[in-house]
Amino acid sequence: MADEQVRREIEQETASEAARLAAQQIQQHEEEEEDDDGNMPMAQFLTPEATPDRLSIVYPAFGRNDFQLRADLINLFSNHLQFCGKVNENPNTHISRFLRMSHNFPFQGVNEDAIRLRLFPYTLRDEALEWLDS
Repeated sequence: MADEQVRREIEQETASEAARLAAQQIQQHEEEEEDDDGNMPMAQFLTPEATPDRLSIVYPAFGRNDFQLRADLINLFSNHLQFCGKVNENPNTHISRFLRMSHNFPFQGVNEDAIRLRLFPYTLRDEALEWLDS
């Protein structure tokens, strides 16, 4: 019986010590965080934190692991098919031209929609690109 009481007392002391150490570690961590804020240069407070890119287009897989869009194809679409989102531009005409132009570049075993969705942003400029990124 006395051994049982001694064991309980030891367990209580151990639990109390563990709780005290945990509280002490939490307090030290909070103090370190406060110290870090106090030592930060002003420029760091003024610099916005980078947020992960939020993509407005969900890109499907190409269908082949070894496929990549060539830079010359991207440049072709970027330089010859531009839409700025101005009042005098017709978005339907832009999309029709984009689809017509993209049909000229078939790739064996590659998902056509995956290619089009990756090329389309390169055809947008100014307000249209801002809209896509919003």
